[in-house]
Amino acid sequence: MTTIETIQKVALGPYQRHRQLSMNEAEMLSLEVISLLCDSYCADETTLKYTAKLITPDIYMNLIDERNLNKRCGYPLCNKSPERLRDPFSIDEVTKKFLWENNPYAYLSRFCSKFHFRCSQFYQLQLSNEALFSRTGIHLINNHIYDKDGEDIITSFNSPINERYNVVLFEEFLREKATEEDIKSLVAGLKKLGLQGETNETKTDDHHEDLQWEQDLSKWLSEIKIVEIEKPNLLGDFQKEEEED
Repeated sequence: MTTIETIQKVALGPYQRHRQLSMNEAEMLSLEVISLLCDSYCADETTLKYTAKLITPDIYMNLIDERNLNKRCGYPLCNKSPERLRDPFSIDEVTKKFLWENNPYAYLSRFCSKFHFRCSQFYQLQLSNEALFSRTGIHLINNHIYDKDGEDIITSFNSPINERYNVVLFEEFLREKATEEDIKSLVAGLKKLGLQGETNETKTDDHHEDLQWEQDLSKWLSEIKIVEIEKPNLLGDFQKEEEED
């Protein structure tokens, strides 16, 4: 299990002397991130969101391939195996592309479920294409960089640097849209973001695809249950456990 602290210690630790990474340092950092997550998984949603500022879409695709090679679901928050195990390096790129574009269940060779396939797509679409060595200060842990007004542009929660690489996870998106009435608008919004069906064929029936999206989203939304407890204990679950004992 990989935490933010693990990433900071192992991947970012050696590069704290300056605020700009060299091309070589950026490459080494990305390899460390892949190495950490290829045979592990993010401890929580915050860790995966933190990782977004340290990778590009291409690095993320390499991470998925490495996770698959280790028989892990491509989504870094998951600790399961893909539904259909297959060595991603056992076939050439042309064959891999053909299968991905023509097999409606190709995602099962990379992910444990359609839900995590969608989660991964949603995450990847938000990743910046900007090279890591161009991202000033994203690797700094405790150091600070101040603008002309004295504002800390690195550690401030709403800093321009942090906001530029912020992502929203699909799980979060669904929790905020957890009503049936939001389904159709959610489908339209996801299509605008570029989340396609399992294939990229031009003959795909858009109406059928929309219906499939609605069915999938309805199913996933029904699985998200937010339980609110009236008059919760001040000590939370700790007090509850004591009462049960």
